[in-house]
Amino acid sequence: MADRGPADPAAVATDRPPGLVVPVTGSPGVHRLELFLDLVFVYAFLNVSELLMADHSASGLLQAILIVLLIWRSWTACAWLGNIVRLDRGIMPMVVFAIVVLVLLLGVAGPAAFADGLVGPLVFVVGFILVRASALVFTVHVRGDGAADRRQVWRAAWPLVGSAALLLGGVLLPPDPVAGLAQHDLRVVLFCLAIVVDFAGLRALGTGIWQIVSARHWAERHSLIILVAFGETILSVGISNGLNGSAPITWPVVAGSLLSMVVVVVLWWTYFDIARPAAEPALESAEGAVRSVLGRDAYSLAHLPMIGGLILLAFGLKHALMTIGDVTDHPWEDSTAALLFLGVALYLVGLIGFEWRTIRLLGRGPLLGVALMLVLTPVAGRVSALGALIMLAASVSVLMISDLTVFRRRHGELHEVVARLGQAGGVTPRELFVDLVFVYAFIQVTVLMIRESSVLGVGQGLAVLALLWWAWCGYTRSANAYGVQADPVRATVLGIVAFTLVMSIAIPQSFGLVEGGLPGPVVVVTCYGSIRVLQVGLMWRAARLDPERRRPTRVAVVSGVAVLLLAASAAVTVRTGGSARAEAAATCLWIAAVVVELTGSYPNRVWSWRIRSVEHWTDRYALIMLIALGEVIIATGVSVVDQPLTGRLILAILASTVALCSLWWSYFDSDLHIADRAVRSCVGADRYAMARDAYTYLHLPMVAGLMVFAFGLRETLSVIHEGPNVSAPTLGHFALYLGVVGYFLANQVFWRRTRRKVGWYRVSSALLLAVLTPFTTWLPATWAIVLLAVLGAGFATLETLRSADRRSVHRFSTV
Repeated sequence: MADRGPADPAAVATDRPPGLVVPVTGSPGVHRLELFLDLVFVYAFLNVSELLMADHSASGLLQAILIVLLIWRSWTACAWLGNIVRLDRGIMPMVVFAIVVLVLLLGVAGPAAFADGLVGPLVFVVGFILVRASALVFTVHVRGDGAADRRQVWRAAWPLVGSAALLLGGVLLPPDPVAGLAQHDLRVVLFCLAIVVDFAGLRALGTGIWQIVSARHWAERHSLIILVAFGETILSVGISNGLNGSAPITWPVVAGSLLSMVVVVVLWWTYFDIARPAAEPALESAEGAVRSVLGRDAYSLAHLPMIGGLILLAFGLKHALMTIGDVTDHPWEDSTAALLFLGVALYLVGLIGFEWRTIRLLGRGPLLGVALMLVLTPVAGRVSALGALIMLAASVSVLMISDLTVFRRRHGELHEVVARLGQAGGVTPRELFVDLVFVYAFIQVTVLMIRESSVLGVGQGLAVLALLWWAWCGYTRSANAYGVQADPVRATVLGIVAFTLVMSIAIPQSFGLVEGGLPGPVVVVTCYGSIRVLQVGLMWRAARLDPERRRPTRVAVVSGVAVLLLAASAAVTVRTGGSARAEAAATCLWIAAVVVELTGSYPNRVWSWRIRSVEHWTDRYALIMLIALGEVIIATGVSVVDQPLTGRLILAILASTVALCSLWWSYFDSDLHIADRAVRSCVGADRYAMARDAYTYLHLPMVAGLMVFAFGLRETLSVIHEGPNVSAPTLGHFALYLGVVGYFLANQVFWRRTRRKVGWYRVSSALLLAVLTPFTTWLPATWAIVLLAVLGAGFATLETLRSADRRSVHRFSTV
């Protein structure tokens, strides 16, 4: 799923990149840096739902549509840039990090783009212009070799110039009415004209500027943005009861969440199991101008309504579950129900257009789905929110069943294409989908820490994180050992997704009770035990079919003991009502369960840890690290969503993003490639031992460091609006700095296990941050984040300059 190295022989043959900006040659896949950028973009997309939550009238819907269109044009500019320029070479990583900062500001300022005042609208428009201009400048640099090419490329600037002028005009309007229109209404008009100019210019440019270098990259990049959008839709389902963990967990909430997951899974299936694998060969086989037009129409344009539909679906599901959970004063209205069903219809319309443009097939299942959505929309507002979710889940299930039965004959050609293509050997979309469910679980770990807001609470969060990690690792081992396409693995995925979602809802109440709801500790323990039963059952079946594999008796016993300890912890909390002494006892039982689970499996014969594919194994752990970093992005956005957009807050967001980018750089710049080579260089038992130690065990403390950092960031950012001299809570400040310290130290233990060396720059950085932590508690919250960002960026720069030759060799020789 992610590009693992250069595809062009010229780049492989040299130890250094040939220039500061390297054109794409060959057929590279999507680099992890692009996926990191996509995580920020999807946060920006789905933050539009905050605008809809505040105003889901026709006017609010129009404003949301305008914001989505502008963010989408920014994303397509970045996707286009990544298709012609190697974003992992030369100065481009720094450029991408700058774009990450701009996009995060876009997401934060999006809901305020039409608000009164100048700051919010101006930040949004300037961010949009800078993102688009950055892509254009580097395109000119790469493609402007001749005068004719340069003129052709600069033609792409005219739509941006026109739309930028209209957008700035809309922002800088005088407060007095103009031509009988109020400032707000005229701003909407000018934004509409800007979008018309931009998209009309895109169509008018023809194929000259739309030269797709890598069809594989283009198709993969668009499929990943859809995949991450599905993940953020799951997140909307999860956070519908708020992010404070105090809402009661009731059976209707659980039922509504599972029904919502049914809808998401079916829509995911329509794209990733059918449409996407059938469409990619059409793009691959096209050439020249035909490929460019197909890539523009089928991907950049047809995927837009799919993204828009998922945003409306996310809003509708969130509002429905809030109504079921009684955590909102907003009633279940006809307009909200209409947006929920029309969101699914819009997604299916985009899917139909995508299939028709690529393989000339009108999908009967999606057409039936659109018809059902339109018929049921008037009815949905007349039933309860839970009833509407039942109707929606049933109707999309009819879509899937009919596609597999009634319409299968008419879709025979399509299914044959999909069957012939099979699956690649790397990480599959199904595995990434499971990972995105764990994003929500990680977020809930930080919610647990914030709810308790104590050292004990942080310890409880880390204990829950450890068992979440073990559940994820169990699935990863199974998928690597048995193949993700095996029917038992496919069935296990559905169970893991369902139980993980319900478990995640209850995580903030793992050590306490909320009046009027189900006992959170019991829900968490039951779901975790069910996940382990599924995984051990899969391992047992594989051992029965493969005589070389030992039966997982030890694993079953160890997991059984751990679940019993967790059950005892839940019993203590339920029977005592969650008193302070009982909470401490329950925490000790949780920690004992973690110790049993993690250490009990370690002495197993190393051959029980054998891996089928090194590439798949290392990719899985690299992507879960990206997921953890994505959780930090979401923590940043969630912390400031209700705060006024001031210069102080903008500075804090910029500093937070710089600090996050330095953490990304420390793992993904060269460490990932070096560790991958180290695992590949080992054979037999040595390989399996290294894979077990360096990844299953030593990645956990790195993820834990990121979760503590996310908790500290949320605590620190939450007080920015209180004044320029307000310091972060002491615990939040310690978590902010010591989370980074823990991450760096864990990173060096990982480095020591794979390369037998220690990076003293990072150890020194960690020690300096640890020393500074108690002496910087007096700093205002904004400047505490700025100091951390400066130190992080400085350490990364010094280390990169000192080891530039070594890092270049490893980054550019890994294929």
